[in-house]
Amino acid sequence: MMKKDLVTINNKVIKITNRIGILDKISWPAHLEQIFLEGIKKGNKPVLKFCYEKFDLSESKKELQKLKSYLSIENPLHIYTSLSIDSYCNSIDMIHSIGTNTFQDLSILEYGKPTHLLFDGKYSHLETAKSFIDAFNDYEHPYMVEPDKTYTATDLKKFLMKKSKKVFGKHTPKIVLTDEITAKATAGRKRVRLRENALFSTYDFDQLLVHEIMTHSLTAINGSLQTQLPILSLGSPRTTKTQEGLATFSEIISGSLDLSRLKRISLRVVALDLALNGADFYDLFDYFLSNGQSEKESYLSASRILRGGFQNGGIAFTKDGVYLEGLIRVHSFFRWAFKTNNLDLTHLLFCGRVDINDIFLLKSAYENGFIEPPRFLPSWYEKIDLLAGKMAFSLILNDIDLDSVSNHYTGKSNKLAG
Repeated sequence: MMKKDLVTINNKVIKITNRIGILDKISWPAHLEQIFLEGIKKGNKPVLKFCYEKFDLSESKKELQKLKSYLSIENPLHIYTSLSIDSYCNSIDMIHSIGTNTFQDLSILEYGKPTHLLFDGKYSHLETAKSFIDAFNDYEHPYMVEPDKTYTATDLKKFLMKKSKKVFGKHTPKIVLTDEITAKATAGRKRVRLRENALFSTYDFDQLLVHEIMTHSLTAINGSLQTQLPILSLGSPRTTKTQEGLATFSEIISGSLDLSRLKRISLRVVALDLALNGADFYDLFDYFLSNGQSEKESYLSASRILRGGFQNGGIAFTKDGVYLEGLIRVHSFFRWAFKTNNLDLTHLLFCGRVDINDIFLLKSAYENGFIEPPRFLPSWYEKIDLLAGKMAFSLILNDIDLDSVSNHYTGKSNKLAG
């Protein structure tokens, strides 16, 4: 098959998948938030009844499967395209099974679940989340007060537009305000959406710039500029874990991830595990509320986890578990790349939207020029020596025994070195 045929297939897949948009189809109706908050204010626990709209994407799935039949099982670019098609077909199946146990099963297939074991099979990211939550007590202090949320979505839009144009120029995505998302923001190649009725803190400005625009939009834009594999611009469900992990890793390395946000990410993992074990909406709401979130944020966090399902629980959307697991995987990949002198492979993380496993699949294609280097890079990655210093410093100091430190400073040590 000629190269131009693969490009044609890629462009057709892009056109078809633009119709899918799973997150919009599984989110709870926006008006429920107000109903809930008004009921809670009166001391009630309102029943949140609603129905999901029915969608039939059977023809889109058939078109995708037909395109897949033209692909080679040997060419890495074809294999990547085929894997993306499979992931979108699963996404269509999820949409067709909203409100059923099959929806949750397919969600686990694409995004995993908190008890899945990592790497050598010794621990899960659920255990990591619980360890993080326990460790927060060591760092919480009265001086550490989260900044007030006093900025509007319009304020944030102006900030993001200014910063984005400096980097992307004519490729800058449009930034729009909407009440149709539960997250503070979502980002793609052409559009970034901000939750219109949300208030934002000073921390949110840098976090959302680094996470949404300088990761999600950046990788999508770079992918769209690939001449032989433009499907790299697509964020299929199978790449979500690495995408969110890279975005969260970017927050850490750039110094924009605060303790409260890391705690929220960890709480979602534990809450997701509760939901998979039968917790209903009010169980999840109470869990988030008891861990310091406001009533509004607790509602949004609980409803996020039960997207595709209902108030009584039993059906969960497992995407909220990928942030922490993805962070662990991306951080570990960078450690491996530094240690084994494979730093060049990390460039592939920015060529488009990939899963870490795709890096090894596409390695030869990248080295041979079939995949082009990323046009845009985040500033923290361009300063690779600073990145290496931060990682080495944290890894070395993490080996220091804190009991010995405590004994030293409290005078319990027999060897009081200066």
